[in-house]
Amino acid sequence: MQSSSTHTGKRDHRVDFFRGVALAMIFINHIPGNFWENMTSRNFGFSDSAELFVFLAGYASAFAYGRPFLGGHRLVVSLKAWRRAGTLYLVHTALTLFAVGFFAWAALIFGDGGILAANDLAPIVTDPLNTLVGLATLGHQLRFVNILPMYVALLVMLPALLALTIAVGRNGMVLGAFLLWAFAALFWLNLPNHPYSGGWFFNPFAWQLIFAIGLNCGLARLSGEQAVPYSRPLYIAALAYLAGSFLFIEFEMWGFERDFGLPVMLSGFDKTYVSLPRLLHLLALVYVFAHAPRESVFSRISADNPFTRLGRHSLPVFATGTALALVVQVVKFGEPPQHLRDTLLIAAGLGLQFGLAHFLDWWRTAGQAIRKPAPIPAAAQPRPVRAAEAMAERAPPDGAGQAGMLTARAFKG
Repeated sequence: MQSSSTHTGKRDHRVDFFRGVALAMIFINHIPGNFWENMTSRNFGFSDSAELFVFLAGYASAFAYGRPFLGGHRLVVSLKAWRRAGTLYLVHTALTLFAVGFFAWAALIFGDGGILAANDLAPIVTDPLNTLVGLATLGHQLRFVNILPMYVALLVMLPALLALTIAVGRNGMVLGAFLLWAFAALFWLNLPNHPYSGGWFFNPFAWQLIFAIGLNCGLARLSGEQAVPYSRPLYIAALAYLAGSFLFIEFEMWGFERDFGLPVMLSGFDKTYVSLPRLLHLLALVYVFAHAPRESVFSRISADNPFTRLGRHSLPVFATGTALALVVQVVKFGEPPQHLRDTLLIAAGLGLQFGLAHFLDWWRTAGQAIRKPAPIPAAAQPRPVRAAEAMAERAPPDGAGQAGMLTARAFKG
């Protein structure tokens, strides 16, 4: 959720564009039961917008934190990353409090307590003290308000990933992240829930691999390199994998993967631990778009593209989109999907997010203009005082002083 640039100092607008697309799809997917969720990326492959968002967060972190960290400012960068994690914790807490208050109000207004159970809010009523402890410690995360805790954990881990890069290189850092991912899957390593049993839905020990791969790509770009250079056979293989995953989803071939007798992490579609098919789908998707032909529209993304604006202000847009999605959930609660109503609600929500991004762009430009010293108009500049006139102004208010002032005016005339 930080800014990003290329090694030449220019901002890579493709990163912001795809991050904006991911934000829009996250908003749509956070409103279950609407028609347009059938059009988001999760219906065309094994991974979805969350994987893309975390990859791009790792990529952008290379520019926001990696460059100064590798330049020797390790303590300062570590503190900045942890401060950012604290900011995200506060945003998550605010969203959680909003969700609790808004859904409680809706339950009172509509007289239906079932609305509380829909997003894991029921424990606040049945076991409030334990649940409040869980909310404060991130042990209890509400449904649709559970992405930021994972990103908080990733930013806490970021200095360790960068230190590992210094120690063993970029590829060694990715290997270390891969081993942690495999260890988490093998031994079910996860952060605990409270007061429920189990672990986080977005397991940071697994998702850190996606973040680390994105970080590796960003660090390679900083060095003027490509993490995985273009290869025609590899590009064709990536396209084939994307096509195969699309057909798998389109024809609902669920259960077919079990015939191979492989562990679930190698053949299943688990999101908490980021199973291999999901990971490979994300990597194939990134590789195809990263090496898109020069004449492709994806190679000519402008700074003024609406989705680029969204991605440029990802945190406020994400927070606003999450709050709006919760509001739409209440509006739609208990109602069957209706194409026209769903379209209007989603269009209004996306319109507000695009408007916010446009305002934040304007606000940033206005702030820069204020900080830049502007020339003083000639009419407002102080008139220079000549020596004779200055002496006359300092003279005592008697006849001699008045004569001096007349003399000064005479010289001036």
